[in-house]
Amino acid sequence: MNSKSSAESVNYAYNQVATSSNRPEVKSREHKFREEDQYYLPGKSLCIAPLPKTISREDLTRFLHQFGPIKRERFGRNSLWIEYHDSAPVNTLMSKSNWFPNEKLCLRKIKKNRENSGFDKGKKANNIANKTQEEEDPISYDRIKGIIETEVTFDSQLAALLNTIQLTEFELMTRYDVICTHLNEIFRSVFPECRTYRFGSTVAGLSFKESDLDIYMYVGQIGLPPSCRRPDIPPCMLTLTIFKRVRRIMYSMKSVFSNIISIPKAKTPIIKFRYIPTNVSCDISFKNGLGIYKSNFLRYCASRDPRLRPLMLLIKYWARHFGISGIGRISSYGLVCLIIFYLQQESVGLLPSLLDLQRTCVPHIINGWQVNFNENTVLPPISNSSSIAELFHNFFFFYATFHFNSCVICLLDGKTYTAVDFAQIDKLPDYMDRYKSCVMENSAKKLDVNKPLCLQDPIELNQNTAAITSDRALIAFQHCCVFSADICAAAKVNNYENVLKTLFSTVPPQLIPTKTKRKTKFKSTIRADRFLHAGLPDDFETRTDISNKEQYKKDNWYFIIFNLIRDIFEMIFKLQVEILLDQETKQQKVEVLSDVHTRSHQKITFHCTGNKCVWYNRKKNNRTLLDVQLSLLEKEAIMSDKVMEQLNDEANNIKLDFICTLEKVDNPVAVIIMLNDEDSQNHIFRQFECFVNSWIPKIIEKTLLHMLQFKKTYSQLLYHKKP
Repeated sequence: MNSKSSAESVNYAYNQVATSSNRPEVKSREHKFREEDQYYLPGKSLCIAPLPKTISREDLTRFLHQFGPIKRERFGRNSLWIEYHDSAPVNTLMSKSNWFPNEKLCLRKIKKNRENSGFDKGKKANNIANKTQEEEDPISYDRIKGIIETEVTFDSQLAALLNTIQLTEFELMTRYDVICTHLNEIFRSVFPECRTYRFGSTVAGLSFKESDLDIYMYVGQIGLPPSCRRPDIPPCMLTLTIFKRVRRIMYSMKSVFSNIISIPKAKTPIIKFRYIPTNVSCDISFKNGLGIYKSNFLRYCASRDPRLRPLMLLIKYWARHFGISGIGRISSYGLVCLIIFYLQQESVGLLPSLLDLQRTCVPHIINGWQVNFNENTVLPPISNSSSIAELFHNFFFFYATFHFNSCVICLLDGKTYTAVDFAQIDKLPDYMDRYKSCVMENSAKKLDVNKPLCLQDPIELNQNTAAITSDRALIAFQHCCVFSADICAAAKVNNYENVLKTLFSTVPPQLIPTKTKRKTKFKSTIRADRFLHAGLPDDFETRTDISNKEQYKKDNWYFIIFNLIRDIFEMIFKLQVEILLDQETKQQKVEVLSDVHTRSHQKITFHCTGNKCVWYNRKKNNRTLLDVQLSLLEKEAIMSDKVMEQLNDEANNIKLDFICTLEKVDNPVAVIIMLNDEDSQNHIFRQFECFVNSWIPKIIEKTLLHMLQFKKTYSQLLYHKKP
């Protein structure tokens, strides 16, 4: 298949209806609808409230039936709930509200069920209403696979996918383009020189449905206080001043802005908000306009050949689907840069280096970097005739075995460098002179090459666009490349038929969580210290039948601690404790833990199970026990008995099942306690772990102190313990 036919078959033209809503403020009694909201399927349902005054219910129903088959509908006092068989009618209706000449439809798309409960819970309800309510992912593969899997060939599957996931020209025009114009009108009352610009994926033509809009706002000098016009003002002070004024306006215009979140201390300070008139999430920055020029470069690359935009969108969707792009992973911008670098390789030859495009124009410098390039540069004709499927396959093959360690990926010239090359900047090529000058002026502005993935920004040459990518994220990326390359290789023999269905319907083995042995949840050490003499018989010092008194003291202390921990579990936590002298084979179970056992075994294991949650409601049973003859162990045991009397049947629903291993330490004398969860309820074991962590050391210390004070052996201690 040649490149032309491949590109023409993938009709990703903007011929769809917008999926967004034009959502005016609806002063309806939303809490009355919460029950209905839970029974109408999100994505396929909407609510009209209040009902239009000039249109009868019959005419309204007849109008709504024109958009597609209706599964069910229900009128309320002043509302209509309607569910279609698919999401297309909902998306069409939400694209605008002025369907009638003199009447607007107040439409609300049904959210996830869990986001619609609790509207009548006072202040909590108000907080919920103010939180960002995200729709279900409209382009998740599970939601759209029915459209893709009806096709067989790669090109038809790709066309179906792209026509479903990408933001169309109509949506850009009706939902996104109007925002910058409106922001200019709003903020010029404060900043007369204000100008706003779109950048990011919406400019590059690589955005998905419901994409956020990235905006750069130039505020100028007029409108800023005199103190902010000085050239030596710290950037953070200028940012805070701008943020304060912009936020004040946003908060005063509740019909235009919602969900306002300012992040002034980020590397690129931004204000996040939702633009209500067209229901678009936006990020606005004031730092510099370099993002605009970077977006122009991405747009040029995507439009250089008809195959490239579909390819880039497909790879972006692939990364999104497998969860390897996003916060802490590979950023969307970084991923597109990786795609461009692959396409710049001599073996591919579909994109020139940025350097080739910059050589033929007069440099336009911003913050020390050349931001312009000549889109009309005469380049050698493209000889690569690979199909999109083959380019898709080769992208995975290229990065599956790519050596990222100590490698700097450079889009400026389409080459790789080593970290050592950037450590000796004088050895870098002459066309990186601007980078060299930047570093010589301030060594702190060096490119950060000591990251798992170093991807040099094509314009800001001292920026690593993948600096936030962790080792784990990079490994996952390469695992997915290997997995995807194998699937593509298997499908290649049939001209990549059904490869997208197979790829997006299968989970890479490396991403499937493995069932590993549970880790130790709790580990603590109980030291003997001053309590080594606790529990010794009264005549210990005068007895002549003990040949090694030092060893006897140690063995006695181990015996007390092992039994004391067992009694804490049984008497206070009301657990069933099974003693295992050989935990590996689960053999040698004993009922009584004697001094013979504690002397002859370095480790002893308890298998503990229980279904009583006795660590709650103890405070109301905490009556002062004045009997000084009772140790803390016995007092806590009495309290647990009282709690047990008050427990109802519901308290038996918990499940604790864990292994406790006690290990002797000789120098200094101590016992190590290790708890491993076996088959407990997760939240219950976490609660239990917290109480064990605080209670066991305290109870042991107070009980041993009691034994020393009253000169008790361990057998004399437990008056309260039942036979």
